[in-house]
Amino acid sequence: MDLVPGLKQLEGTMAITADRINVVKAKLEDLLFRAQKISAAAKNNMKDNDTMYGYDLQNFRRDLRTFGMDLTALPGLLASLERTAEYDLNAAKYATSVMRATSRVANAMKTLHDMSLLAHQHIRMNDQKILAWYIAQEIEEMGQKCMGLPATANKIVIACTTPLPGSPAAAAPAPPPAPAAPPAAG
Repeated sequence: MDLVPGLKQLEGTMAITADRINVVKAKLEDLLFRAQKISAAAKNNMKDNDTMYGYDLQNFRRDLRTFGMDLTALPGLLASLERTAEYDLNAAKYATSVMRATSRVANAMKTLHDMSLLAHQHIRMNDQKILAWYIAQEIEEMGQKCMGLPATANKIVIACTTPLPGSPAAAAPAPPPAPAAPPAAG
């Protein structure tokens, strides 16, 4: 695969992945708020009317697993581009865009993991608490897979912007001519 089209495609994939992480985050945020509401009702000895929470938590875990399978392809795609990356100043712009996108994905996964731990803390029912713990563990695994993406993307940027030794682009510029000696006074 050519480097520039591959980087363009990977940039689009990373943008879509970041958007999907935001969708997962919104679903998790809804589950967190509902868990807080259920927890507050339990503290105040009030009846909880959210009977679908357990089912929604199970559906979220199923959707999260599907998303996790899609996420596992990203490190491989990035690594294959890293192996084929070479000095190309035209590709440098796209490589830096990919690096920014990978940083955005890695940071979004870290935020998602923090939110999953918070949701786990607010759940009171034992079976739901266990399910929330599994969700937090799966999100942590996904986050660990995404943690190395920015470093790999940085290697691509370095490969695209650093000429190989001995190539014409790497040749050192000629030293400036020495200034002429001042005329001898005399």
